[in-house]
Amino acid sequence: MFKKLKDATVDIKNAIDTRLGVSKITNATLFRRVAKTSWYQGDGAAMLMLFGTQVFTGLFMALAYSNNPDNAYESVQAITNSLVLGWFVRALHYWSGGMMVVMVVIHLFRHLLLGGYKAPREATWLVGALMFFLVLTMSFTGYTLRWDERAVYAIRVILNMFYNVPWIGEELVLLVQGGQEIGGATLSRFFALHVLFIPVLLGLLIGYHLYLVVTLGVTSKIERKVDVKSADEQQELYHKAADSKKDGEWFYPDTAFNVNLMGFIIFMIAFGLALFVGAPELYPKANLTEASMPMEEWWFYWYSSIIALLPPSLAPVFVVGFPLFVFFFLMSLPFLDRRPRRGIEKRPGWAVLVTFLSIALLSLTALRMQSPWTGLPSQKLIPLPEGVELSQQARAGRKLFVSYGCNSCHAIAGYGPGVGPDLAKVEERLSREEVLRFILNPPKDIPMPSYEGRLTEEEVIRIMEFVHLAQTFPFKQEQTGAKESEE
Repeated sequence: MFKKLKDATVDIKNAIDTRLGVSKITNATLFRRVAKTSWYQGDGAAMLMLFGTQVFTGLFMALAYSNNPDNAYESVQAITNSLVLGWFVRALHYWSGGMMVVMVVIHLFRHLLLGGYKAPREATWLVGALMFFLVLTMSFTGYTLRWDERAVYAIRVILNMFYNVPWIGEELVLLVQGGQEIGGATLSRFFALHVLFIPVLLGLLIGYHLYLVVTLGVTSKIERKVDVKSADEQQELYHKAADSKKDGEWFYPDTAFNVNLMGFIIFMIAFGLALFVGAPELYPKANLTEASMPMEEWWFYWYSSIIALLPPSLAPVFVVGFPLFVFFFLMSLPFLDRRPRRGIEKRPGWAVLVTFLSIALLSLTALRMQSPWTGLPSQKLIPLPEGVELSQQARAGRKLFVSYGCNSCHAIAGYGPGVGPDLAKVEERLSREEVLRFILNPPKDIPMPSYEGRLTEEEVIRIMEFVHLAQTFPFKQEQTGAKESEE
């Protein structure tokens, strides 16, 4: 009886397998010999887990999100505050997106070190490079959907980048913006990109990328020890390593356990951040009539730092030229570097470059976290030179100068970050009327927001009185003493 039952089960299994081809898929993907891999090669598995998390959590949020500008902000608030576990779903979506950006950069750097773009993996590299830019684009479009001040600022930044593209800049702005101004069409375009176009395209590229990895394998240890001069030689070495007891292993369960262990650890980091840190607080609702300059998301801090440190004349060229340079560099690299050397030991120049880029990214990110050029308020008052007395209006203006974040950009007599001009070192002292006009409507070539409509008439006069007097302050080195605060 049991034998008949067992035989029937086998017959059913074989019938299903014949029709669905399950065994062919598992034999080609799971039950195959591969060259042994190290644990850190699980960065690809980590990205796959994070992308799956993005899709899963995004589907749930899409059920409650409204891409109407009148309701988008409120719908995000409702997801966070009203829906059961909505705060956690949004937080997990946010942190898995940020971690995916980190992992795609790590994955890119690792293959630069190993020479993972060399024959026969040129197509694997090219598909991966396209995925790299899609991940960055998806991470950008995601936080524009909150439709708060940060979202509008991010949209204005990207529109400014497109506007600076030679010959077709205005047409690109109209295409992305969906009309003559930012509005409902703009949000609909970003929503469609983030929810439909990019995930579908990214999913297709991930599938093809995995197919190429299964077909061609990864950069094995034996490839790093010898100079591999051709694709045929690489395949011969790889299969020889895969079939050996010393250098090979079964993909399942050996390799699968190693790579998915790292993926699980990275996922748990995102899970822990979502659970204990939560999603970022929303900025005030998008205001399309007033200028505001909130900080971008943390994975773009480094880019903002570079732009802020560049001379104003070079910044517009950089914001367009740098992404294009990186794109064409990555896409042409497999055809430019045809040398047979692979592995970090044989590529010291690339090791130096990747180390430099890693330090630069972390340093620029840390610099941006100090936010010296965002106009975010600092509570530290500008010190007064010894002997300087302020009128009642100027004393009130000094405090308003701080509360509105002016001292986060402008130094006075050497005190402050000095991102903007030092107000005590202007070439020609401005009159009260000129200071007033500058505050309300700064010149178009000055990267300073207009405060017209954001300050009351009394506040403007008080700040103007302080700035007008501050132009006479002696420079820091000339001061014998300074009062740090004044009630």
